[in-house]
Amino acid sequence: MADPWLALEFGADPVERIAQIGAAHEAFLAAGTTSGRVREVVARSWERSALLDPETTAPVDLADDALETYRAAHPLARVMPLFRDLLGGIAQDGAHLMAVCDAAGRLLWVEGHPGVLRHAERMNFVPGARW
Repeated sequence: MADPWLALEFGADPVERIAQIGAAHEAFLAAGTTSGRVREVVARSWERSALLDPETTAPVDLADDALETYRAAHPLARVMPLFRDLLGGIAQDGAHLMAVCDAAGRLLWVEGHPGVLRHAERMNFVPGARW
């Protein structure tokens, strides 16, 4: 049985797999169903995304002091220094973001390249927003 969290199996051709996923996504958009060529975790994500109105922005559940209190008490706060050491420089240098969320999809930390952060803010991809 294949690992459902592994995006690319050992020995697979990445270019071919990207084409397969792209075709499967186009088919999903057209028909609303997925094929066996897509991992279950991806299919569920596409199905959840299809329910969203693209004209709305993510709600901000926590802000200011409430966000700080929640983050300070969250177990991921203890590993944030490690995340920053391992990924922070890559996000900063490569014009990417590092986003860490809780189990409910609430963004707790969004860090990275300033230009990318500004673009993310426009769609409410900010700490405290529920994605």
